[in-house]
Amino acid sequence: MKTIKIFTLLFIATMLISSCKKDDDGVPRQMTNTYEFKQEIRGSEQVLGTLPAQVLKLSDIIGADPAENFQHAEMQLANSYLKISGLSQIELPGEQPVVLKDFTIKVGTHQGVNLGDCSTDPQTVNEFLSDAPQSTNQVVALIETIFNDLTSGNRSTSISVSFTPNVSLVPADNVQLIISIGGTYHYLEFE
Repeated sequence: MKTIKIFTLLFIATMLISSCKKDDDGVPRQMTNTYEFKQEIRGSEQVLGTLPAQVLKLSDIIGADPAENFQHAEMQLANSYLKISGLSQIELPGEQPVVLKDFTIKVGTHQGVNLGDCSTDPQTVNEFLSDAPQSTNQVVALIETIFNDLTSGNRSTSISVSFTPNVSLVPADNVQLIISIGGTYHYLEFE
């Protein structure tokens, strides 16, 4: 009877060791990648609009296999920025600037971040220039929130945008929110 118990314990120990062996068999790899999240911006003149949330997954950035065997990552600040592209191509009478008032981005379940007014001709502290990469402390903190959501938990996040334009924006205007996310990603590769 004692022999059966010892044999059972040895069998269980062997099974535990062999089931954990998969992590040991993987070859550590890393990739540095810059991903551009793009969302079309559209809205009606002087009407507060919220664009539908888009889901971004880690697998969209680094691929399905590396995402499945993901271990950790570091954000690369040099490749991380936000830009509102195409706004300068829209013309208003009298050289009036095109403005997206109270441009706010909400990441996942986090509170929305109001970046101020996006303008083709910024004049005040609360305005930022369209069609130019933005990497202020506030923007970098926002991108870091996206990055942290992507590299922890369920490895995905949602991004929604709200603003009030001073001109109607239609798909033909080709105005886009671009969020560039740079990172070095560590994962295991299995043969």
